[in-house]
Amino acid sequence: MRKLDPTNSKLAAVAIVGPTPPPLGGMALQGQALFERLTAESITVHWVPTNPRLPVIFAQIKGVRTLLQCPLYLVRLLGILPKVAVVHIFAASYLYFIIRVAPVVLAARLMGKRVVLNYRGGAGPEFFARFGWVAWPIVRMVDLVTVPSAYLERCFLDAGVPCRIVANLVDLQRFHFHQRDVLKPRILVNRNLEPMYNVGMALRAFEIIKQEFPAARLDVVGSGAEENELKAWVDQHNLADVFFHGAIANERMPNFLDQVDILLNPTTIDNLPMSLLEAFASGVAVVSTDVGGIPDLVGHDDAALLVRSDDHRQMAAEVRRLLGDPQLASRLIAAGRRLSEKFDWPAVRQELLNAYYPDRGRMDFENRAMSEIL
Repeated sequence: MRKLDPTNSKLAAVAIVGPTPPPLGGMALQGQALFERLTAESITVHWVPTNPRLPVIFAQIKGVRTLLQCPLYLVRLLGILPKVAVVHIFAASYLYFIIRVAPVVLAARLMGKRVVLNYRGGAGPEFFARFGWVAWPIVRMVDLVTVPSAYLERCFLDAGVPCRIVANLVDLQRFHFHQRDVLKPRILVNRNLEPMYNVGMALRAFEIIKQEFPAARLDVVGSGAEENELKAWVDQHNLADVFFHGAIANERMPNFLDQVDILLNPTTIDNLPMSLLEAFASGVAVVSTDVGGIPDLVGHDDAALLVRSDDHRQMAAEVRRLLGDPQLASRLIAAGRRLSEKFDWPAVRQELLNAYYPDRGRMDFENRAMSEIL
């Protein structure tokens, strides 16, 4: 491992390796937020996109897209690595791990860089159970593994791999928090329209809610493979007041959250969804499935109502309970706001910089932060 000079006042350059928007997935948005925050710290940051842009004709064909992106990604990676001392890799499961994560770990280690593997994704335990024979040797090559949740921390510790929790980033200044005294049936789903996010469950729950609350409205933000199927289901069931907005720029999300009172998260696999944290930051009440790392996220603070996976009737019942119990809604919203504050940059900054620059020491960063404030 390359040693970083703790006496150097200028922090060494960092490469962020991960997807860039579009699509607007969690890793891409976290990478974007991290790039902006580190740049504001006067750290030289290079972003190596694992999904380099292609001409539209190729980008729309999945197999061809992956085949062409790989060499472009590797060329960019090999050009950036000599310029940095620290490599922050956004890692996920399955094929992405093999063709995107493994090459950068190997190349960075050969060049003597400090490698921080930021592993994410609710499918982690299943992935390592099935493919640990190839994945664990790669993981054990890095200097530090960070994860955003206790759920994934258990996955690594059970395998005897040390890791450190470094929370996701939520920019609280982007979101307008307001305490909703009485909730209205204005509902939002903010997930990609892919099978793992099970948006159909939310539609089935909304169909029940609509029977009791005729003025209820559901906004669906996101795009994906199931978009046409979900729209067809709405048409077949003559379900009114469901609005599909497609993928939107992340800058527009605060406006959507301002206009709704309840967020539904019907996913079947999850780790630490940013959509929940953004809802908490905006004062939106949340009803979510109890999968993956979600109970770890909300359980201690009781910041959301949790239901069983794929149980749309229970989800509808919990929405009705929120609409009929202002005290419950007020308590959840207040707890959600407190929870979101743990993910703002001042709360995350210290652990992240210590992950990058262990030789500098915690006190050095605390003194630097204090001098900037003064």
